[in-house]
Amino acid sequence: MNYPSHIPLLQIFNTVNLTTMDLVYWLAVLIPLVMMPIVLPMVVLMARRKRLTDNPNARKAQNRPVPVMGGTVIMLVICVTSVIINIFYDMGNLFPVVCVMTILYIFGMLDDIIGLSWQFKFCLQVLVIMLLFFGCNYGVHTFYGLFGIETMPLWADCLVTLFSGLLFLNAVNFADGIDGLASGIGLLAGLVMGYWNYRHDYETQAILSFIMVGVLFTFFIFNVFSKRYKMYMGDSGSLVLGLFIFLMACPEPAMVGAREFLADNYIVSFLTALLSAIIFDLLRVATARVLEGKSPFHPDRTHLHHILVDVGLSHLLATLWIIFGNLIVLGIWYLTASMGMNANLQFLVVILTAVAVFWGKYYHIVYLREHKPKRYSRLAARCRLASNRADKFSNLITRIIDGGPRQIIKHSIE
Repeated sequence: MNYPSHIPLLQIFNTVNLTTMDLVYWLAVLIPLVMMPIVLPMVVLMARRKRLTDNPNARKAQNRPVPVMGGTVIMLVICVTSVIINIFYDMGNLFPVVCVMTILYIFGMLDDIIGLSWQFKFCLQVLVIMLLFFGCNYGVHTFYGLFGIETMPLWADCLVTLFSGLLFLNAVNFADGIDGLASGIGLLAGLVMGYWNYRHDYETQAILSFIMVGVLFTFFIFNVFSKRYKMYMGDSGSLVLGLFIFLMACPEPAMVGAREFLADNYIVSFLTALLSAIIFDLLRVATARVLEGKSPFHPDRTHLHHILVDVGLSHLLATLWIIFGNLIVLGIWYLTASMGMNANLQFLVVILTAVAVFWGKYYHIVYLREHKPKRYSRLAARCRLASNRADKFSNLITRIIDGGPRQIIKHSIE
């Protein structure tokens, strides 16, 4: 392809054998990677000056105020990236999606600043999902033959889409409790779904996936390792991220009705495995709260990541443990799919694996804490030792991000 002659910088691509879509995919990743380190520190400084911070309390893990405008950075980079990509690829079909995403961002920002009731946020999420369903044709539409279900009547499609959308939005929101967890799970989902959509030529979904990879990689690094530029996503960021994951999980609207659309009955179990860490933690926590007579949105410290941190793991190691558990479930999915296992049986195997990994670890630690205090103390000591060793590595990255190479040399001399 010959790229536009009126943009001299793009002439270098005429010497490289890149298709238009290859260039679009690269831009979707590279533009956020370049923009995020520039924009994020500026927003952190502004948030501190205006005191737009998340302050410590008994339920939260931080011990000092942290800026909570990650959603602003994420939304800004998404919009700029989309405009630049539009030079090469018509992004007009994503305009309604960006509008709906902006609605979520605005109300998420209001929740971060002044606080909104969970009832209002729940109704807002329902409205957003229905706008996407009826206005943009984003929905579940089919189980791909799982349990013998292919296409569904409109009312059933609407209900299943609503349930799935609420599940993804709130699962990401619930996961945003320790440094790096929500962005780490989102990064894993973006990488896997980006490859999946790329291989199946689902262009729109692949672009969304790769944009998310570029945004979340840098956000993860700053959120986990930086002290000077640390920033939380807040509800504005977690809701936008949850919507991104929901959109990637939906079949591309242009493919709905095509014959190949119903070809892979493993995809439902694939999505369940890919997002198992946040889905099954949400289901356990919400169910426990309802059984106790509380709202499923009632805040507490019963998430798996809270239990892992309480036993002595650092935020980084707790996040890596959960992501590793997610990879185990995803690996079981891949193994069973390679074996040609019946799709219904495979779905059951994925669910049982996720329950064993995430619920099993949670109840194992709780059991030790309540009934085997000596074993719990030994486990806590090992976790603290592992965290102290990991801190040496993370402190090096912190000095690179916050102080630069000169500070590393100065620290070494001292």
